Amino acid sequence: MPFEEEKSPSERGELRAVRGSVPRQVWLVSVVIFFERAAYYGVTAPFQNYLQNPPHDSIRPGALGLGQSVATAASYAFLFLIYTTPMIGAVLADCWIGRYRMIQIGFSIYIVAISILVATAFSEDMYHTGGLPGFIVSVLLLGLGVGFTKPNLLAFMGDQYAEPENRVVKLKNGEEAITSHEVTIQFIYNVNYWMVNLGSLSGILTTFIEKSHGFGYAYLIPLCFISASVAVLLAGSASYVTQSPSGNILPKALMAMFKRKTSRAEVEAPEIGRQTTTPPSDSAHNPTPTELVAVLRSCLVLQVQHAPFSVLLLCGDLMGNNLITQAGQMQTHGLPNDIMMNLNSISVMILLPLIQGWIYPLFSKKRIPFSPISRISVGLLCSVLAIGYTTGIQALIYSSGPCFSEPLVCKVGVGPNHVNVGLQTPIYVFLALAEIFALVAGTELAYTQTPASMKAIVQAIFILFGAFGSLMGVGISFASKDPNMVVVYGSVAGLMLATAVAFTFSTTRLKN
Repeated sequence: MPFEEEKSPSERGELRAVRGSVPRQVWLVSVVIFFERAAYYGVTAPFQNYLQNPPHDSIRPGALGLGQSVATAASYAFLFLIYTTPMIGAVLADCWIGRYRMIQIGFSIYIVAISILVATAFSEDMYHTGGLPGFIVSVLLLGLGVGFTKPNLLAFMGDQYAEPENRVVKLKNGEEAITSHEVTIQFIYNVNYWMVNLGSLSGILTTFIEKSHGFGYAYLIPLCFISASVAVLLAGSASYVTQSPSGNILPKALMAMFKRKTSRAEVEAPEIGRQTTTPPSDSAHNPTPTELVAVLRSCLVLQVQHAPFSVLLLCGDLMGNNLITQAGQMQTHGLPNDIMMNLNSISVMILLPLIQGWIYPLFSKKRIPFSPISRISVGLLCSVLAIGYTTGIQALIYSSGPCFSEPLVCKVGVGPNHVNVGLQTPIYVFLALAEIFALVAGTELAYTQTPASMKAIVQAIFILFGAFGSLMGVGISFASKDPNMVVVYGSVAGLMLATAVAFTFSTTRLKN
């Protein structure tokens, strides 16, 4: 343990910031999130093959045989549901039910959803009768289950870390530093994101089982994971820090803004684009109308900063549909085509500890500012590189034999095209860097820059930006078929580049 000693405020200002100690409850909630994400990624990894390919495809596993365009559109529709339902779960939790209780309800729906999918995916007879209806009912319930749990788990994990007073500590090398709430929260969400990606590796297991034993057995694995998540959640119930629902400040703030606008009273608003270290508080007293408007406007500024995540998440969502199809157009050498997306999680698990343990401390030691806004800019540029490279790979596939621009209609024993699937690896590495820098920073901002009664709902609004990306994905899904994919990927890369440039230039004056 570092040795603590007293320092004057002036002396403290010259010390570099380090993380403080993290309570056990934080890690317990992180384990809950790990199992929940393992269930989610395990159940969704086979979706594209389950929907797209027929059951007797000699190269790729399949069930419903709906084709690439329909499967991709269904994938984006499901993602739209996943991104919008968190708003319902967050509002119910903040205003009436409470986060812990809302998580329990969400997990109950989660279990029912996966159970239905298991029951309707065990035989080819079910594919032709209850396969599609069972899938539709299952994903609708799964959307509610995820929506009720995801934003509340993120906020609930942050609740377990009480904000202590900053203290001067002596590190093992003798250097003096000061503990920082901001750095500690950054560390917590980075470790949590590492755990999320560890959980997402469950997709490797389910894709292999899907290929060798069928979809029904593959979906049994996520059912076990979500049951384990519930068990861990209940095991720690006595030690959690829980907050009773106190009513969300958003309706009050909107009403205050409306009243002040109609009365033509001047509102002293915070400077647009300026972030404060401590978010506006709504618990110390009943806020005045001016304070309510200030809270609302600061939250609106935060959401403007989150706007680029619509396009960023559109790029990331390609891993669950079109990039799986692209892998199926390449030589996989016996591997399931939907296993490649797990390279993204593996890359995160390797790169995130290096960045958290070496890059960020080095920047702090050298006094190089690397705020969440800067990290988001870097993440957006990494996403541009990922999709730009994807466009090049698709062009290479179309220029290679034996089937050239129609690789999915190759005759049995002839295709797919002679391009090694390993060439997809840089795509997932660049997307992993985009997530490490941008998504973690966005989640961190959504928690640290909002008052207590809005933390879950702001997390939900942050997730909601993914819904706009999914709507764009539905739009491109109609063109997502051969030989259009070079144009599709090139268009997404161009949109991501324009978004990254616009965000970087528009936030050069923002300070964290």
